[in-house]
Amino acid sequence: MGEAVYVRFDTDELHFINSIAKEKKISRSEAIKKLIDYAAQKLKIEKAINNYKEGKYTIRESAESAGLRYFEFFDILTNKNLIGTNPENTEVLLHTLL
Repeated sequence: MGEAVYVRFDTDELHFINSIAKEKKISRSEAIKKLIDYAAQKLKIEKAINNYKEGKYTIRESAESAGLRYFEFFDILTNKNLIGTNPENTEVLLHTLL
């Protein structure tokens, strides 16, 4: 079992957490955990995208760091216009090749 952590929320944040807990029919602690897990995954993906854009990681390495399969991460890059053959991606493509 993990370590207990004390966190103070303001009224609006607590109201939001309580509404999620009620909607999902889970405890407030479970709702907080789900929110943190969701945010952590989004931050991992954001970091992986930045590492790819900066040329630090390949697509495969970035996908692994984000906890995604190659094609899942590839789709994210495509949707953000970071890969492909359109003119906006020329600089990214050249950087990848060099």
